[in-house]
Amino acid sequence: MTGFAEKYGPWGVVTGAGAGVGLAYTEELISRGVGVVMVDISPGVVETAAGLGGRTRTVITDVSDPGWIDVLTEQTAGLEIGIAVANAGVSYVRPFLDMDAEMRRKTLDVNCRATVDLASWALPAMAERGRGGFVVTSSGSALAGTACVGLYSATKAFSINLIEAIGWELKDSGVDTLAIVAPSMDTPALRSSNPDHERMGGPPVDPRTVVAPALDALGEGGRWLGDDGLKFAATVERSDRVDMMCSATAAMYHLFED
Repeated sequence: MTGFAEKYGPWGVVTGAGAGVGLAYTEELISRGVGVVMVDISPGVVETAAGLGGRTRTVITDVSDPGWIDVLTEQTAGLEIGIAVANAGVSYVRPFLDMDAEMRRKTLDVNCRATVDLASWALPAMAERGRGGFVVTSSGSALAGTACVGLYSATKAFSINLIEAIGWELKDSGVDTLAIVAPSMDTPALRSSNPDHERMGGPPVDPRTVVAPALDALGEGGRWLGDDGLKFAATVERSDRVDMMCSATAAMYHLFED
């Protein structure tokens, strides 16, 4: 057993684990000796898990459903969960006024409420044991209100604030918390949004190149910035940062053009 698995094992939970960033977390945790409960809305997660090797279990559930945490509880009975990763996310690329009620509800339920559900479910046992980790996938859009993904941007800022607050409250408990402020990553979700790659600041990166160093930094806690571009953006004065990020995102999706 690795040192990582001794502190954050023997089992982890990853939401949105069937593809993209969630699958990258799953593969990385397995490589570090941690078994993974892969939570995903798609039944295809079963086949994905079968091809991974290592210890895996699958839970097929929709985290936007208020009862999802009960499903998770039932299907993880008897497992000691040492790390939980709130990764499942929803984003709709369009102006805020073009979002319908279902889009708004889904974004808030998946990105905010399900994160709170997982934290409330996983953290008490970790704090009692005196070890564990809780990770949230945030986004560079959390660094400023970002047009065309405004509600998504707000939910990702919510994740950072929640992690920072919980981390302070648990600072003497042995439980580590981290919000991963991720750059654009090459995932099915990004590809399906059909961005103009020529207008992006650079090519989207393999999520595995973000997840591995982020997990290395878990013990540092707080907000982890995923690349040099995000580290620079975080230093820009707030109003300029808002304009910079709004303009870049609108251009990437050919929105708000005359």
